[in-house]
Amino acid sequence: MNKVWSVEDVRKLLHETGEKAGFPCTDVSVEISKRMEKTMGSFLFKSKDGKIIPHAFRFSHVLLSGYYDETVVRNVIIHEYAHYYVNVKDNRNHMHDDYFKKTCESFGIPSHTYFKELLPRIKRKGYILVCSKCGSQVAARRKIDAVKNIVEMKVSGCCHAKIRYRSSVF
Repeated sequence: MNKVWSVEDVRKLLHETGEKAGFPCTDVSVEISKRMEKTMGSFLFKSKDGKIIPHAFRFSHVLLSGYYDETVVRNVIIHEYAHYYVNVKDNRNHMHDDYFKKTCESFGIPSHTYFKELLPRIKRKGYILVCSKCGSQVAARRKIDAVKNIVEMKVSGCCHAKIRYRSSVF
């Protein structure tokens, strides 16, 4: 297992990166989210009167949990700092433009703009829809509203019979 990162560890790396860049981010809060599954990090800000106001750095619980190598975690944290740096410095959302990518390279991290490491599959509650006649699986859905709409309005493709559902974890 790799290093498990705390909020203090993340703040320390953000502080070190800010010191090196000459653009500290000590007033920006750091949040850890258990809801982030596809995005590993984000820099949140508000735009008011043409000025970008930093709100928070948010990182996925999965990213900091020890599942990933320390280099991967450091790169994601510095990537989010790079968003802070270019956006707040220029009062403009650079997203992943060339200026942002060059800034990433100057910070010593890859300039790719997506999380290319394999994400762990997280099982969650959902519903399996099955044919009431033969029992074969028709569909799977996460939200009960979608399940109820399907059950009320559709029939199975295999036997043209009513559809039933059951809770599951997948």
